[in-house]
Amino acid sequence: MTDTEAALLRAIAANRDEDTPRLVFADYLDELGEPSRSARAEFIRLHVHTTRLPADAPEREIVRRRIDQLLWKWDFVWQKEMPPGFKALSGYRRGFAYRAAATASAIRSTEDPRTLLIEHLELTVDVSATGLRAVLNCPLFARLTELLMRGEYSIGWSGVKALAECEYPLLERLDLARQRIGDIGLRWLCNSWGFPQLRALDISSNEITDSGATTLLRSALLPRLERLSIRGNPISQTMMDRLRPGGRVW
Repeated sequence: MTDTEAALLRAIAANRDEDTPRLVFADYLDELGEPSRSARAEFIRLHVHTTRLPADAPEREIVRRRIDQLLWKWDFVWQKEMPPGFKALSGYRRGFAYRAAATASAIRSTEDPRTLLIEHLELTVDVSATGLRAVLNCPLFARLTELLMRGEYSIGWSGVKALAECEYPLLERLDLARQRIGDIGLRWLCNSWGFPQLRALDISSNEITDSGATTLLRSALLPRLERLSIRGNPISQTMMDRLRPGGRVW
């Protein structure tokens, strides 16, 4: 990645709602004269163009077909543009991948411009709780709207403690399914001030009992949630019935 490309990506990230930085980046790619870069430039321009079209515009179908053609031919190549340890997932927003998967050990405090537009992250935790806290303090997490914790080994209550001690000002969805957080981990989550925008929480299959559910019921977190998955935990039916009002539990 050249210094010019890095600067252009930073400009896009700093002006997410504006089309001009994206179109400037497309012009830069065209100037490189490489087939994959030229196709990428066209892809960005088409994506930006569709945002300006009326919903019922006949041109939409033509543009969509061309976008699909470009994806079918070049998406495998474009996915390799992600930094080591990151993998682009399906989905582009206004010409750029916004969904990715990564291992915690691959994330560094020094920000890579290629990660600046990631909003949805599936994080495989392969570090200790102390290491996880350092990772979660990286600027990348302050921009996420969705975070899914994955991995061969669960993070446990100590991992949730590390999670709860950091801040995620834009995070709307948090998935901690099958992470063995238990009642202690849920307590840390409920007492955290780091999730002001959280609206969807998945804590299914986490060894949570009525004690943890009671903590959740009394917390300031529950009323803010629009969706809550708590299935697969040893919680009594009586407690589940207390959590259900408002249609939040799923």
